[in-house]
Amino acid sequence: MLKSSNQIIMVLPKTPYTLENILHYSPRAIKSDWHGRLLIYQMLSALSYMHGLGIAHGNLRPSNIMLTDTSWCWLQIGEKQLLNSRENSADKFYNPSDCCFSFEGCSSHSLYADLNLSVSGSWHSSFYSWWKGELSNFEYLLILNRLAGRRWSDHTFYTVMPWVIDFSVKPDEHSNVGWRDLSKSKWRLAKGDEQLDFTYSTSEIPHHVSDECLSELAVCSYKARRLPLSVLRTAVRSVYEPNEYPSNMQRLYQWTPDECIPEFYSDPHIFYSLRAGMPDLAVPSWASTPLEFIKLHRDALESNRVSSQLHHWIDITFGYKMSGEAAISSKNVMLPASTTAMPRSMGRRQLFNQPHPQRQIVIKESCENNNSRTKENNFEGKRRMIIETNHLDKLEEAISFCENSWHLAPSYSVYSSDCQKDEPIEICENGLSGENGHPRNCGGTSTIGSNYLLENVEAEDDSMGYQELLLWGQTSSSKISSRRAADDIFAIGCILAEIQLGKPLFGLNSLASYLESGVLPRSMQDLPHHMKVIVEACIQKEWSRRPSAKCLLESPYFQKPVKSAYLFLASFHLLAKNESRLQYAATFAKQGALKTMGAFGAEMCAPYCLPLIVTSASDTEAEWAYVLLTEFLKCLKLEAVMKLMVPAVQRILQATGYSRLKVYLLQGSFMQEIWNKIGKQAYFGTIHPLIISNLCIAPHKSSTAAASVLLIGSSEELGVPITVHQTILPLMLSFGKGLCNDGVDVLIRIGGLFGEKFVVKQILPLLHNVINLCICTPHTNKPEPMQSWVSLALIDCLTALDGLVPVLTTETIVKELIEDGDCLYVKILMHKDMGIRVLQNAAKSLVRVCQQIGPDSTALHVLPKLKELFDELAFSQKKNSYSVNLVGSLRGPSVKVGEEDCIASRMDLVLLLYPQFAYLLGIEKLRQCCATWLLLEQFLLRRHNWKV
Repeated sequence: MLKSSNQIIMVLPKTPYTLENILHYSPRAIKSDWHGRLLIYQMLSALSYMHGLGIAHGNLRPSNIMLTDTSWCWLQIGEKQLLNSRENSADKFYNPSDCCFSFEGCSSHSLYADLNLSVSGSWHSSFYSWWKGELSNFEYLLILNRLAGRRWSDHTFYTVMPWVIDFSVKPDEHSNVGWRDLSKSKWRLAKGDEQLDFTYSTSEIPHHVSDECLSELAVCSYKARRLPLSVLRTAVRSVYEPNEYPSNMQRLYQWTPDECIPEFYSDPHIFYSLRAGMPDLAVPSWASTPLEFIKLHRDALESNRVSSQLHHWIDITFGYKMSGEAAISSKNVMLPASTTAMPRSMGRRQLFNQPHPQRQIVIKESCENNNSRTKENNFEGKRRMIIETNHLDKLEEAISFCENSWHLAPSYSVYSSDCQKDEPIEICENGLSGENGHPRNCGGTSTIGSNYLLENVEAEDDSMGYQELLLWGQTSSSKISSRRAADDIFAIGCILAEIQLGKPLFGLNSLASYLESGVLPRSMQDLPHHMKVIVEACIQKEWSRRPSAKCLLESPYFQKPVKSAYLFLASFHLLAKNESRLQYAATFAKQGALKTMGAFGAEMCAPYCLPLIVTSASDTEAEWAYVLLTEFLKCLKLEAVMKLMVPAVQRILQATGYSRLKVYLLQGSFMQEIWNKIGKQAYFGTIHPLIISNLCIAPHKSSTAAASVLLIGSSEELGVPITVHQTILPLMLSFGKGLCNDGVDVLIRIGGLFGEKFVVKQILPLLHNVINLCICTPHTNKPEPMQSWVSLALIDCLTALDGLVPVLTTETIVKELIEDGDCLYVKILMHKDMGIRVLQNAAKSLVRVCQQIGPDSTALHVLPKLKELFDELAFSQKKNSYSVNLVGSLRGPSVKVGEEDCIASRMDLVLLLYPQFAYLLGIEKLRQCCATWLLLEQFLLRRHNWKV
């Protein structure tokens, strides 16, 4: 904020959207009726406050309504509105449009020509001036760009101009060489009809054009010599290489499928480089300097040849050839935006729905030809204007075109500012009374007291009906204080109707007709009945009969939840920091504000609060966020929970690293509550998989512990079939893919919870399948990541078996793990290409099983299956006793053994198995069961100094 003796200049953050942007490029972003009501309520609240201060806005229109990312609106106020107030008209106020962008004679003066051009309100006069030849092509195209929303300040949506020559020769109107065909888009000229036809016929969404007619890449390449390197690295290439940018105009034209920028018709500075590594952009040989080139290039744009064809280019870029059959025949079908439900500040706006009229050609006679003219020509003068034949038909065509383009000159005001400038506006006595959520000290504090908020938040009431609204319209006393204040109300009615209709309510002609005859536009019939009552009240012909802003705020049209939501959100938006906003929302939610305003009001507040929950970082913020989430879950209806809350919870669960809020959600009763709210099917489709994902890919210990406890605790309530399909199977599918120890423990604990029968029927068959799949997968021809997955998956399987074995009886272990088919442990140990660490885990697991079933069962069932392995080890140790087989060895920190137990080769399996069996069975009994005992013991003595 800058202050002087007579001025206050405030610099506010740039808002990403205006209401005009939303209506033009993403009308579905105003998702529901209540969304529109809340927007209008915000505008009326601002107007009520302004009118109470004795200030009328005076220029309320969608382009002056600024919107944040969350669609909270600001009203843009300039000098004209303040000078129209009751304040001393001699006082001067800052207005951005008064800023001196360039001075007379400045070479860049023409760059800002559009700032002095007529705005949309006088579109018709601008068109007629151009059509008659009084307004230049350049200026008219600037006006069309402004109507389409294109802007100098945005490289992604930059002001666009047509290329009119190919720079091969000096432009000459009397020659056909070097002129660009304006009946085809630059994209079509660059790509060719054959390629565009192929794209259209083979694309999933049929289209010819996949990019903007003027992309950010093209704009930054055109302006490369004047832009900072940081911009070029972002928009063009991350690695700056000056030689890769086109060096001259002809090469630039041939390189790009995009259209031109205004600077090439107006600013010679664009050719001069600001950096030593990049040479100046070269002008064609037929121009000696950039200044001469600009003049010749601009003359080409303003030539009769271009003027006679420019309407074709307008049809393609701004007109009827952007849609329908005309777009298909012109090969100009654009790839539609992925969604129109998200707010957007840019997009291709079709201005016209019928062919644009051709400009009337102005033929200028030169002095050199005068001597050869007849007396009749001399009588008419050196210069004369020859209007084409059929002038009346052309005029009728132009008039019809203007009438059909009335929406480009919407009217939101009944009276011009010139008629109002001397009229004072009265201050309402109760303008700052604090009624209806407008406290007298609203500018003095950043928030209002909790008691005030809770006392004024009203409970949801669905009793309001159409009859009550009609009664309000007939009986309300407006007490409008001024014609200029009434004009603001007229604008509110027009904007409300436009939000619903998707087009302006009034054009210049329809407004004049309404003021003269009182006949409302036919589009009023398309408004919902309840909205029609409000709009009709706002646009009353007699300004004194229009309701005041305060009266409208109190109308039944704005239900109690809308008023309560505004009261809650107004103070919310006065807080600058997200942390403060989160604390504010959590505090009032905890005190019952959301519950009091009901499901409808809570749904209006949720889009503003939930983004803060997802980004909460500190432990304190996590506590506030958890409170807010639980309160929203209690208050919102099912549809709102699915649309607003579930995506927020998903983003929290997907967060990597430590998150206290995630732990809160996994530890508390929140998951049970969201299960109860959204139902079993939705829960398993949206939330449950993310809980399991917190057991994978190096998660934080606190999150994995909370997730594992939640899964184990919920399994008994879910029952066997659901637990198997929703928990057991996903966990096993995560084997070898970074599943943490807590994830394997969930499997083990669930098995212990359901008992031996469950383990035998549900878990062991799945483990058998995974182990057999890994064993049967060839190792030698597989890439290393595949080998690593096999090894990790087998280790996870063995770990799970280690935990499940204590649940089983000896008979079950023998039957399921040893005798039923091939013994899984022995099968792994016999695999000669298996990684050393997998062999180590398998050997240790087998020893644990033998300890569980005892020496007799081990001698009877296990040792006979190990005969082949012991024979192999005994007879191969003479040939390769010192070799180390690391084929398929496992890399990484996932080994579940101590370093002192690591083995170096397959032969070292003897060390892991034989001494353990000797201890369990006794050496004599082991020797009786193992025919190669002597060779094995000799190896152990020689290699590891082991002896009985």
